[in-house]
Amino acid sequence: MLLNLRLARSPLTRKENEEILKDYNRLTSSRIPINEFERWVNQGPAGPAWHAILQTDEGRIVGHTSLIPLLTPYGSDSFVPAKSEYSFVHEDFRSTPIRGFENVKRAKFLILVDKLFQHGISEGWGPYFVSTATANYPLSRRVGCKPVELPLWECLFVLRPVQAARHTANLSAKQRAILFAAGSSQRVASAVARFFSSRTNAIRSVSVDAELPSPKPGQLALFADQLSLRWRYPQEQYTRFSFDQRPTNYVITKRGSEDRYLRVCQWDLQEGQVSKDLLLAMLQQAREDRAVGIRWAVYDNDEDCVHIVRALRRFGFLCARRVRTMMVHSQSPEFLDPRVWKANDSLFSFDP
Repeated sequence: MLLNLRLARSPLTRKENEEILKDYNRLTSSRIPINEFERWVNQGPAGPAWHAILQTDEGRIVGHTSLIPLLTPYGSDSFVPAKSEYSFVHEDFRSTPIRGFENVKRAKFLILVDKLFQHGISEGWGPYFVSTATANYPLSRRVGCKPVELPLWECLFVLRPVQAARHTANLSAKQRAILFAAGSSQRVASAVARFFSSRTNAIRSVSVDAELPSPKPGQLALFADQLSLRWRYPQEQYTRFSFDQRPTNYVITKRGSEDRYLRVCQWDLQEGQVSKDLLLAMLQQAREDRAVGIRWAVYDNDEDCVHIVRALRRFGFLCARRVRTMMVHSQSPEFLDPRVWKANDSLFSFDP
């Protein structure tokens, strides 16, 4: 048996999309519904995604990867960054040769990804960025990706201490115990603050694609235009908080749940101004969602990082140091410099 490798641009058929998503969800323990998958690969503001697909002669899809192009005000019109997503090879076919590559001593997954990456370069796309598990970094390196390390402050405010200790990722048993204890204190403090705080209309929820500030030069800022915001943040899943006095300032959050934090994904704040009214509005939203709490990752290359973290600590957030790695494939070395990227959690997953 030989597998066939083909390149295709979205839209694929609904049957093909369902087949891709079924194996991807199974192999990655994801829960991505078909309508969201098709939104990301078909409806992007920079155009539809390109796919590399492995199929049997009978047409069964047993491997897949995609590149989703993105808009950015950075650089020229020919500059098209892209995000690599939805990559897998079915475990039963990882030793099956690919037609045309029978004598290539290379993992099928690497052949698949490299073929798509090279096609993207021929289309004028790049850089590509990949968010993947640490165990997959060696594979990413073998298709030309290099690590870009992004130091950050992970800041948490817990409303449900038991769920926080149970569901917060990447913690040791000792850290989970500390988080439970700190979260218990935060929960009490939030209840007291809620009782004594007067209601204010200074912060309100607005459409995710409402008025925006002018783009800031010097960094690669993705999802910085109205079309991209509308696509990246489905209104039913995200809340954008805006300031009455400064309507172009905003914070966009992913709605929480009983096993998820309300998570800050993207923001633009004047001089890092984090107000009591903003935090009370986010706490109210988190309570309505029955969320674990609030999670805000503040990256060092944000010009207002120091001000934001200082304010969050003052309001009782637990802040700890962390480094997040993004694998980047680029023909230009400038994109391997972490200072070039305007980093926030919107870069790492379409379901943060």
